[in-house]
Amino acid sequence: MTEKEELTPEELKKMAYSMGMRLKNQGLDGETIYARLEKQGIPEDMAKEVVHDILTERKRDVIKQAEPVYNFALIRIGIGLAVGLLTYLLTNIVILPIAIIAGGVVAALMAKKKMEE
Repeated sequence: MTEKEELTPEELKKMAYSMGMRLKNQGLDGETIYARLEKQGIPEDMAKEVVHDILTERKRDVIKQAEPVYNFALIRIGIGLAVGLLTYLLTNIVILPIAIIAGGVVAALMAKKKMEE
């Protein structure tokens, strides 16, 4: 009997997640992680579950990092529009702070694209 056959299903799952996280931290993609897990004797369905969970966690981490940037970009757009509205109301001249608004739009689009990857 090999060592993997002696492991309980819970221990095997724990080992699979540990190996999967180690491979994820090395920057490997899902297919490579799946192949390596199978090569180590992890059952196919368990390897698929581990890879799915790891990729979901990776996406959650990316969203968590990009969300503050996205929110700040939306605030910049709002501030630019508020300044434009105030200058119009106070002086009857439309002055839009294009740099603030454009910078906010670009930052929001880049953050949104990163969140959708």
